[in-house]
Amino acid sequence: MLKSFDTLILEGGSLKCTFSAGILDVLLANEFTDFKNYYGVSSGSMAMSYFIAKQSKNFITVSRSLVENPDFLSYMNTFSSSGLMNLDFLEKYVSETFPFDEDLALKNIEGKNVKIIATNKKTGKPHYLTPSKGQWLNMLMASATLPFITKGEAIVDGIKMFDGGYSDPIPVREAVKNGSKKILVIRTRPEKTKLDQSYISWFAEYWNYDNDAISDLFHNSYKTYNDRVDFLNGEKPEGVDWHVLAPPTDLRSDGYYLYKEDVDADYRLGLEVGMDFIQQIKSA
Repeated sequence: MLKSFDTLILEGGSLKCTFSAGILDVLLANEFTDFKNYYGVSSGSMAMSYFIAKQSKNFITVSRSLVENPDFLSYMNTFSSSGLMNLDFLEKYVSETFPFDEDLALKNIEGKNVKIIATNKKTGKPHYLTPSKGQWLNMLMASATLPFITKGEAIVDGIKMFDGGYSDPIPVREAVKNGSKKILVIRTRPEKTKLDQSYISWFAEYWNYDNDAISDLFHNSYKTYNDRVDFLNGEKPEGVDWHVLAPPTDLRSDGYYLYKEDVDADYRLGLEVGMDFIQQIKSA
């Protein structure tokens, strides 16, 4: 067990990240925050951002408020311009009700490396976005934008982008390439779980038939994910070590028919996993 880490990596997973938020809130409570590098994917980047700003319990509070709110989550809107999950409503709701403290977050990352992962809608390649004043929340929305599930794209620096989970779902290789040596990875699926092609990816592949790069991205997205799982569970590069915190079984928030009880259960599981981790650190 590592006693210190230089890098924190957060997998995405929509409301499954309430599990991640539970772990992060335990880390905050125990002042386990001394990371030099941060990588967040999709909703994992939002949980990461609240963590950086030291806004404990914000992610779970937002999730509980939205999970049964028809203005945010509605199957009637799946093929509308807003999508199943309305990110415009989410951005407005968060800004007005549980605002992200961008100024404090920017202060807390001085001298550190923070990356929000999004996917280029033209090339299918990952973008590792560095948050800046006035752009942090927009980058979070870009990283969380899903085909058919949300409005489909966001624009960052003039480039159309969407969910980073399709191009680099668990960016451990990127962290290692950039010099990370001691990495804490927070997952939203059990460690050995691999994926098959989802219905959404299959549909998105054919929907984007006129763009080979994007069509191939969706066709291979489950293979990309499984490759990252194999890398995490394989032999580690020389001089590099990591520790993975993952749910022991599938989370209750793994889907879109959800209730407050589901996100509450996943958050409590995250708290338990986080407390076990801190106890291991203290007793090592």
